[in-house]
Amino acid sequence: MPLEARPDGTIVYGYMDPGVHDPARAFDAVLVRTATPYSADTRLHRFGALTACDIAGEQPAQVSPHAAPFAQDFGIALGLLLEGDGTIEQDGRLCTLSPGDVVFYSGGHPYRLDLGVDYRWLVVRLDPGTVSLARRAPNTVANQELSGSPCGRILSSMLVELAHRGHRLGPLSRGEMGEHVTGVVRTLLREHGGRPAQPARTLERILEHIDRHLDGPFSPAQIAAAHHISVRTLHSLFQKQGETLGDHIRRRRLDRIRRDLADPGLAHLPSYAVAARWDIHDPSHFGKLFKTEFGLSPREFRARLRPGDAGT
Repeated sequence: MPLEARPDGTIVYGYMDPGVHDPARAFDAVLVRTATPYSADTRLHRFGALTACDIAGEQPAQVSPHAAPFAQDFGIALGLLLEGDGTIEQDGRLCTLSPGDVVFYSGGHPYRLDLGVDYRWLVVRLDPGTVSLARRAPNTVANQELSGSPCGRILSSMLVELAHRGHRLGPLSRGEMGEHVTGVVRTLLREHGGRPAQPARTLERILEHIDRHLDGPFSPAQIAAAHHISVRTLHSLFQKQGETLGDHIRRRRLDRIRRDLADPGLAHLPSYAVAARWDIHDPSHFGKLFKTEFGLSPREFRARLRPGDAGT
């Protein structure tokens, strides 16, 4: 991991790309200010499509973004404070961090991350589709409330365990764990995306019904009849949640397809055959839907999950 000492601090290149030894070829970089020459221990984790860097330092550090020569737009990153204390400030919001707190922040906007003595910080690079979802969720970055929510606490617990024990997992298990974490991250983002908190019991039954029938065709009229409501009422229930019925069904099917594409037991099936298991039968249309939702083509998504791409 190349370092460049400057009067205003130390530029650290390649937190997410330890194979880079030449700063001129780095695609991620930050400026770190410390009282003495910068020093930290780092460990890179790969969990399928997710990449995480575990950073531990003894001296307080102030971190801000820095443009790298081959800078990539990481969009929204996920941070978890494992040890110590800290704060992060972005877009006019200040978030105080204690061990176990999670926070989203944008690498493309100015931010200031302050870490106290004997800190341990985990930063997670999200997959493109999840980054896109985060950008659509209002007030995502530096949101103090996320850590205290039930979903935020579940996500924190998962990441803490992965940070401590993820290196013991095999390549396939790491890929599957990455998918589990991604699912919880996406749930957290939707939970705080400006929709009403909890649907009524009628909607809960409808959601369960849809999930049980995703592998076959069904119509709004059939769903409405099964729950003794009108089609108009059915559509209204979903509109109050911030999405259409069709959008929800499509998203749930794509979630199932993504899960199956990550399943090594189904690796022998082409992606269009996996999609057909969830009633999406047009390969070209499926490819466009998948890339729009997740930011990667089905082929690219599977390539990120190959055992050879998974490190500790």
